[in-house]
Amino acid sequence: MKTQKILAVLFALVLVAVGGYAYAKSAERTPEYAMEKIVQAVRDKDAETLARYVDTEGLAAASYDEGTAILARDIEKLHALYPADWFFRHDTAFMKNYIADRRESDLALIGRTLNFYLQPKETPVTRTDGEAHWLANECRKFEDHYTAKVTGIEEKDGTAIAVIEITGDDSDYGKLVPQLTVKAELTQQDDGCYQLTRITNGEDIFYPIVKGIEDYWTLQGWQ
Repeated sequence: MKTQKILAVLFALVLVAVGGYAYAKSAERTPEYAMEKIVQAVRDKDAETLARYVDTEGLAAASYDEGTAILARDIEKLHALYPADWFFRHDTAFMKNYIADRRESDLALIGRTLNFYLQPKETPVTRTDGEAHWLANECRKFEDHYTAKVTGIEEKDGTAIAVIEITGDDSDYGKLVPQLTVKAELTQQDDGCYQLTRITNGEDIFYPIVKGIEDYWTLQGWQ
């Protein structure tokens, strides 16, 4: 399914783009420090540090569930916007069943994509590995064409919201999602450190991402 596969790229893009932003040194048990460590982990392809400061499985699952819920709810609207896309010619009931059947495998694909992105020398073995390896390579293309700036972090009662402005350059890839504001929630853990756990403005970014996906498919000549 093209929409859910490209969600893997866009999920990774949030992490990749954040890696383009530099922070001043911050105290260890602050959300600013956590964002700094995420930046370093993405740049260094450091899976261990990334796992400490990003709940990658929880983030992927939450983003997937919210995005696919909107997809099922708004399927008629999406069909009206993109009538040439056969995938949007279904109804909400069909989509809910379809997504439920695919959820486990789609999340596994997203996880493998992140693994291949962080470990570019790893050799794909299975068919799913092959798809994930390709998606990881696409992530690197996005990495070349997007930058990010954290415009603010608000902290309250052990939770912080980082506002990340992602901007594409003037290339074909950069124009797919030229501007996106992502609000990332960081939650303080038992040891006092913060961990990125979810995206809080899924409704706001859903349609710009869908348009980017549709334009991406056209760019690849796969319509």
